[in-house]
Amino acid sequence: MSSILRVLKFATQDFFRNFWLSFVTLTILVLALFSINLLIIFNVIAKDAILVIEDKININVYFKPEISEDQVQAVKKYLQSLIQVKDIVYISKEQALEDFKERHKDNPKILASLDELDKNPLGASLLVTAKTTNDYPKILEYLSDPQYDSLIESKNFDDHKLVIERISSITQKVNTGVATIAIIFTLISLLIIFNAIRMAIYTHKDDIMAMKLLGATNWFVQAPFLLEGVFFGLLSVIVTIMIIYPLIGFIQPYIGSLLETDFNLINYFNQNFVAIFGLELLGAILINLVSSYWAVSKYVRV
Repeated sequence: MSSILRVLKFATQDFFRNFWLSFVTLTILVLALFSINLLIIFNVIAKDAILVIEDKININVYFKPEISEDQVQAVKKYLQSLIQVKDIVYISKEQALEDFKERHKDNPKILASLDELDKNPLGASLLVTAKTTNDYPKILEYLSDPQYDSLIESKNFDDHKLVIERISSITQKVNTGVATIAIIFTLISLLIIFNAIRMAIYTHKDDIMAMKLLGATNWFVQAPFLLEGVFFGLLSVIVTIMIIYPLIGFIQPYIGSLLETDFNLINYFNQNFVAIFGLELLGAILINLVSSYWAVSKYVRV
């Protein structure tokens, strides 16, 4: 117990004795962890944005005005039998006409032209939603069958797929950039911690050699420096949490208004707190232990 207390005392003393070096080391570690959390934030927002867009994708199948309701229902029944189809909404001729009038209620010329017609010029339509975005080309292929294509006036594929591909491309580029920055900061952290421990060891070089000559074990010599590395890891995660939560609290309102969704980034971090920051803590401690052990191993060989 006394050995453990001495180790803790030596580690704490050295941490505050080289305060500015400790501060720089801690800052670099925080920047590395902050970059990793930015990567998580970008990924989560991008995935939610893609889900929002995917929910708005559909195929509008417009039938010719002379096509009967029975024929439209037959096509609907056929589409419902396809495993790629998630949902179908039927819009009758009458409903289509009412919707058209509503959209053009401020244009009296169009409404007057409709009144002059003897019959409804619009046909029924089907609003088809697929299970995944990759299923739409297959559904369009099925509808291109001559048996059904002759009944259809047009197929308006509300193609958000291009938008999804652009978002995915931008997300991938951002992720690559942020990941590169995180790796760079991690490597810098390793080097700075290594040099910080080496400088601390160098100032205690004579003490270490004296302890070794007096029979101190390698563990007793190494432990204060390894424990100091654990301090760096723990403090860096705590500081990162103190930065990340105000940040996501600030951007949360903009996410809701931009994506028109009720997705809550703070709830996401709360629900995955242990997974996110627990892994980051383990990673930070591991980085510190490796660099500390690497730096101190040379001086315990007496």
